Amino acid sequence: MPRPLWSVAAAAALACGAASGFAAPTNARCEMAASDRAWLLGALANWRSAETELLRLDSRPMPTVVAVDSRCAYKLPRGDISSAVSVEHGATVPMPDGRQVAMGPISFASPADPPYFAMSLPSVWRAAGVTSTLGLERLMDGVLLHEMSHTRQSALATMALDPIARANDLGADLNDDIVQQTFGKDPAYAAAYAIERDRLFAAAAARDPRQARRLAGEALRMMRERRARWFIGRRAYLGDLDDVFLTMEGLGQWLAYAWYVSPRGGSIATSRALAGVRRAGDQWSQDEGLALFLVIDRLLPDWQRRAFREPDWRASRLLASAVGEQ
Repeated sequence: MPRPLWSVAAAAALACGAASGFAAPTNARCEMAASDRAWLLGALANWRSAETELLRLDSRPMPTVVAVDSRCAYKLPRGDISSAVSVEHGATVPMPDGRQVAMGPISFASPADPPYFAMSLPSVWRAAGVTSTLGLERLMDGVLLHEMSHTRQSALATMALDPIARANDLGADLNDDIVQQTFGKDPAYAAAYAIERDRLFAAAAARDPRQARRLAGEALRMMRERRARWFIGRRAYLGDLDDVFLTMEGLGQWLAYAWYVSPRGGSIATSRALAGVRRAGDQWSQDEGLALFLVIDRLLPDWQRRAFREPDWRASRLLASAVGEQ
């Protein structure tokens, strides 16, 4: 699955003075395939439902959406396909903030000012050989929901990430895999992470709520011990990044899962939906983040009310509340 692009510092730099490829008039050679168009309309409608029904947020206008096929990119102001402006692309695809993104199966939310969401259409993913046990279009439904959830977190995320990026000169190195990239080859860290992650999944699956709360409490203790052991000295800043990216990626993964098991999303069996969202389970922030929000959703009623406000939105604070800490 393509990885999201979330680089606050890089996005801000590119946004300054860069010309967008969409400045030219709509290209008459660009015509979205009927199947791609149908998927896009349906997926954006899914977001409108999930935003209010699952995240329990007041509906807001969509950000600019950039949809990409093999020939063209289509910029949809506020997600409105009837107002789309198109431009042909080559090996790279122009974005509204001026950046050029390599052509292929892409899906990301950008914190540029204003934020936008970009995603390749099913024809691109199919040509690249992307498959899923859920079916390609259904997989992509979940990916779109995941990334669109970031657009509702962008102000909180930017407020948290920008000072860290500047203080540590992270630039394009700031992304949701930064902890995995730093510690992925450290066997002691990887083992501690895996035990913590598995304890969270066990808490989410436990039949008895008291057992679920006990296991979640153990996972929270492990998380704090992991951060206290490894995120020290010149790596101390990774503690905040770990918390922010587990929150963002976890919420996005949970939303995809919750949509799949909902009636609107097809009432997919929980085991199949979970396997479809986790895929290989090899991307730490997404996998542990999903486990975190499965536990939070189970143990903390009305958690959505807290999840989009400072400082309660961070997953570690939500988990602490879920296990009974004040």
